[in-house]
Amino acid sequence: MRKLNRFMEHFWAAVAIGTALSAIWAIWHYGWHDGRQWLWFPGIAAAMWLMRRLTRRKLEAMEDRSQGG
Repeated sequence: MRKLNRFMEHFWAAVAIGTALSAIWAIWHYGWHDGRQWLWFPGIAAAMWLMRRLTRRKLEAMEDRSQGG
């Protein structure tokens, strides 16, 4: 399960980076007024990455406590 959680964390980080690059390109190409709407995608992906990271850390801590005690 740890591998899957870590994979999903890396997946959302990659999606956040990819969509951020796309948003920067859209802002550069279309201008701020038309391109700023693309910033929602990296924002959502970054929020998903943060949720996965916090959840993974909590689950790993709970698992370690149950194995050690």
